[in-house]
Amino acid sequence: MSLSLIACAIDQRECAVVCMKKSGGSHYSLDGCNTLPFGLDDLASAKGNRLLKKLDSHLNLWPDEELALCLGPKNYLPLPVSFPANTSVERCREYSRIEAQYFLSQPEKYDCDCVGYGSNQKGLHEKKMLLFYPATASRRVSEHLAASRRIIFSGTPQSPLLYLSNFTTERLVILEIESNYLLLTASKEGRLEQFSCRETKNRKESEYFTIKELVENPLFRETEVQLTGTLADKAMTRLIKKETSMTLKPLSITPSLSISNPSKFSISSAVAVKAISLALMALDRQKRFSFKH
Repeated sequence: MSLSLIACAIDQRECAVVCMKKSGGSHYSLDGCNTLPFGLDDLASAKGNRLLKKLDSHLNLWPDEELALCLGPKNYLPLPVSFPANTSVERCREYSRIEAQYFLSQPEKYDCDCVGYGSNQKGLHEKKMLLFYPATASRRVSEHLAASRRIIFSGTPQSPLLYLSNFTTERLVILEIESNYLLLTASKEGRLEQFSCRETKNRKESEYFTIKELVENPLFRETEVQLTGTLADKAMTRLIKKETSMTLKPLSITPSLSISNPSKFSISSAVAVKAISLALMALDRQKRFSFKH
């Protein structure tokens, strides 16, 4: 049985549209991968409607495919929680809404991703990390795209990148340096092992807290760190390498992942990596949904 879908990842400055197919066990192929030079900042501007129509034109290359969507927010408000073991996705959403009422002053203005956190527990409860994020921009894009096709996932890039750790035996460490926040994650087998998120006011704060986080945590010295974000430029990379002596590389698809035709498309940009990771996660969910029905 062959499954296929479109995945669209939107960062602050870029977006990527991927069409991916899965057949057999873990055989993946790309039907398309287009990176576009506009992101959430542009979509929120006066030219947003025109750019949304341009995005539509790329999605309409595959008019009958379902869509998975992830959008990089301006910032995250993380909350570690403990939910009953084996809680369904729907019940997790319900619990998350309850937590939001206590955690946020204006919960209606936020959406939430819920991801596994810590080692697998076998008790009555399971640790989760709730990632609340401002919803205005993402809801606008989602509502526009939902008018023409079914959206099977909408959230941030964190769940897809976490899912990417299922395709490697190594720990996946990702450092994201954006203009408003610093995010450092370590994941393995689809679960967060470590998580650190800090709001930053300027580049100097980003530099200081990035170096501090890496130097103070010995876990991050055991593996290479993948770097992404609007502030993760050459100068920032050189400074981090100099101050930490750590191995850094751009965010990338793990070599152990088998995609039959990657050379046909440009998949090296961070936003393309996020779109491909999203497609992998959504295809797995699509497969499980198909078997249930």
